[in-house]
Amino acid sequence: MFGKTILKSVLMASNIVAVLLMILTLIGTKISPEVFLLPAYFTLAFPFIIAINIGFVVFWILARKWFFLLSLSILLFSVVEINNTFPVHLGKTGNFQSKQSIHILTYNTMMNGKLKKHTLKKPNKVLQYILDSNADIVCLQEFRVSNNNAYLTHEDIMRIFRKYRYKHIDYKVNKHNYNLGIATFSKYPIINKKRIEYTSYANISIYSDIDIKGKIIRLVNNHLESNRLTENDKAMPIRLRDDFNAETLTGITLQFSRKLGTAYKLRGNQADAVTHVIATSPYKVIVCGDFNDVPSSYAYSQVKGKLKDAFSEIGTGFGCTFNDKYYHFRIDYVLYDSTAFTPMIFKVDNVNYSDHRPLLCELNIK
Repeated sequence: MFGKTILKSVLMASNIVAVLLMILTLIGTKISPEVFLLPAYFTLAFPFIIAINIGFVVFWILARKWFFLLSLSILLFSVVEINNTFPVHLGKTGNFQSKQSIHILTYNTMMNGKLKKHTLKKPNKVLQYILDSNADIVCLQEFRVSNNNAYLTHEDIMRIFRKYRYKHIDYKVNKHNYNLGIATFSKYPIINKKRIEYTSYANISIYSDIDIKGKIIRLVNNHLESNRLTENDKAMPIRLRDDFNAETLTGITLQFSRKLGTAYKLRGNQADAVTHVIATSPYKVIVCGDFNDVPSSYAYSQVKGKLKDAFSEIGTGFGCTFNDKYYHFRIDYVLYDSTAFTPMIFKVDNVNYSDHRPLLCELNIK
């Protein structure tokens, strides 16, 4: 009897901790990491926190205890964030087409396919994929060109993408041997181009005002602050599994918290700058790109605001876009103003030409 009482107390205490973790994560979607950093770390574990709370609901119901209401209440309160993280739209394909639609591709290209030259006999797989998509608007992140003719150059890009008459390319980093930035290509006229000013060494956001058959939209292309995790950093937790000890755990925790903490704060400020551009736009807005953060993060929640997430609206599952051998997250997005657009098709394409998967989206113009 005493043992059962102890077990019940431990389970109840664990349930309370799971609910508190959920609350902490929700706080992280609303408060900038610059103000309160701790909740940001829990956003990466949000799917597991959801699963734990669902587990407690099932357990307490089977045990016929009222305590199931605790986790059930926080799950119901978090329904928007849960849908952003793991939407379910069984049977909702949205696979029809319309003459009043635009086809958008957003893709973190991993330095334009590692700067590989593109020829008919030996195509650059990233560039060939972009060309084959035949998208109306193409948003590219990690857009890198070389100043060495042995690799992919700016002139090569202009030739390869000549079918896109209108281009908005902005290089944030200009070195003697390469340039790095972001690019938007369009089949429709770009009538205004501007960089969104915020603090970052290499990451960048731009917006392009595009005239689509007489209707002007503002398209915001983003590559928010990277976490700067090296391959060695990412492999650390894997090695810890094979050789677990307190000293190694402490070292890994400090290394990750330092790098992630810096990135969270920078992304928070960058998200605020992008949000201001969206809020003050005279045109209907579409937002694309690599946010380097998950759907339960402050950066995503802040930029999304009243916009809709195409994947959350018609997709199903986690929709992971970051295709790393150690980690898989959804960090690339297409957001849109639902008063002007309706998503018809959304696809996270399962190709491995970059460490990110390309996103294809068909939006109907209302």
